Amino acid sequence: MKVKNKWNVGFIVLAVLAMIFTTLKVAIHSPFWIDKMVTAWFSHVPDSVIPFFITITRMGNKKEIGGIALLMLAWLLLKKRNYLGAALLALATGIGNEVSKWIKNLFERPRPDLEHLVIVKSYSFPSGHAMVGMIIYFLIAYLIIEEMKSISGRIIVGFLAGILLLLIGASRIILHVHYPSDVLGGYAFGFIWVSLWIWLYQFIKSKWLVK
Repeated sequence: MKVKNKWNVGFIVLAVLAMIFTTLKVAIHSPFWIDKMVTAWFSHVPDSVIPFFITITRMGNKKEIGGIALLMLAWLLLKKRNYLGAALLALATGIGNEVSKWIKNLFERPRPDLEHLVIVKSYSFPSGHAMVGMIIYFLIAYLIIEEMKSISGRIIVGFLAGILLLLIGASRIILHVHYPSDVLGGYAFGFIWVSLWIWLYQFIKSKWLVK
């Protein structure tokens, strides 16, 4: 248990450092070396896989996230009777989406000066797909894993969620609508946000719901 707690604290510390790093550099309009390096890597992605990444990026769109959230809420409410889990998913995702918008409007970072391969209307930092995607898919994986007894099953669910999040983040760079630092900032903000809500969820369960 102590080892698990150390890992959790370690990831939160890394997320906080990434959040501070990205927000400060964006605030002072300082260039990121990771933007040039990672963008150069992704510039070699062949055009033939662009449709795949357009499909992947939709997994972070509001409409798709809303549909997935409704399905998960139905599972939690109707099958598992996990009302606290349903509240966690709905509140963390809904409020998190508004927080993402607020941060974007606060920094007002322009999008990359490249041809955007999908339609975008908001500011660039942080990536809403990365932040809100981190919140909802992390929570879905967490709530599913919580119901599972199989260790291998838990590993598979966690692995699939991680791959999906990485692909969503990569899609935003490949489609020329975000800088890599936007995605990094989105992951950082999202992880911190979802960690706070999971802590609250666990606290309420331990204090009032566990006999």
